[in-house]
Amino acid sequence: MMGVGLRVLKTVISVAISITLARLLRLDPAHFAGIISMLAVQPSVYRSLHHSLSHIASALFAAMLGIAVCLLLGNLSIIIAAVSFIVMAIHIKLKRTASLQLAVIVTINTMGTFSQLSGSAAYNQFMLVLIGMIVGTVVNVIIKPVHREREEVLLAKSESMLRVLLHYVRLDLKTGQMTPYRPYMRAQIEDVRAYIEKGRAVSQLIHEDRWLRRGEEQETASLFDAYESMVERIRDMIKVLQKADLRHPEAGRLIQAITLTIHVQERLLAGRKAPVNMLLRSLRPDESRRYDENYGLQQVFVYYQAYEALGEYLSEFAASQERVPSVSLNKLADLRKAAGVRRGSAFSARY
Repeated sequence: MMGVGLRVLKTVISVAISITLARLLRLDPAHFAGIISMLAVQPSVYRSLHHSLSHIASALFAAMLGIAVCLLLGNLSIIIAAVSFIVMAIHIKLKRTASLQLAVIVTINTMGTFSQLSGSAAYNQFMLVLIGMIVGTVVNVIIKPVHREREEVLLAKSESMLRVLLHYVRLDLKTGQMTPYRPYMRAQIEDVRAYIEKGRAVSQLIHEDRWLRRGEEQETASLFDAYESMVERIRDMIKVLQKADLRHPEAGRLIQAITLTIHVQERLLAGRKAPVNMLLRSLRPDESRRYDENYGLQQVFVYYQAYEALGEYLSEFAASQERVPSVSLNKLADLRKAAGVRRGSAFSARY
């Protein structure tokens, strides 16, 4: 059985309360208030308030326009269609498309019920919208959306998958055969990006409602930007290593460097100190080694590029952790243990 989210429960509560109030006030059709309340229960309180004000203004305009046209021209089907077109055109012109559908519905309902409700049609429609919006918004404010836990899980998942990508690169170097970037490694990288994009969306919702939670810990949204940059650095490293001779002596040193980078990342995530600067200074080919014709400077240059990408990856992660309070780091350290990482079938078959 699929789990029911908090937003679904809030929507059900809003619908029930809205319809009940509309019936008590003898507004017709009462169920229309329930439909409107569904629009008011947004992912964030800020969006509920913003949408409610916008929807109420659009509903009032649509109801008044509809009733005015009915008084002048009647409510023939062609007239209702024409007024609906005008309402849509005005909303598009004013870039109020979020309220467009509601305005059209109110227009049609107002004009369609004009003959039964006469002059009260506009009043009914506006009151139904007002009740639905107020109830939905109040329920959303009382039962505040909870996104922090989702954000922390997505952070842990994204970070874990980044380390898995490094493990894949290390395994490729050990086996002496880089996995083709397309389609296998690219699909794996896209998986990480998908989690990062979800995390960004959740972080935006948290940011919108931060004014409701004074004294809350620092936002961790910047971590997702850092993780996106780290994904790009891994992609750069993979692409450049496609051109590398994996029999080159530097391949062994790069394996050790990736292993150390993973360990440093884990230590920083746990809130412990790590020799980041020392490791960054060592991320370059062994310049003391003399290479013969088979392992010449051209191949060394390729490894220079790989080390540079790895160094930027580590620098980005270290800088991001300095912007996150220790309490968040501890939470992420706990969550990453529970964050499973889906491995692509191609990788599973190979490794």
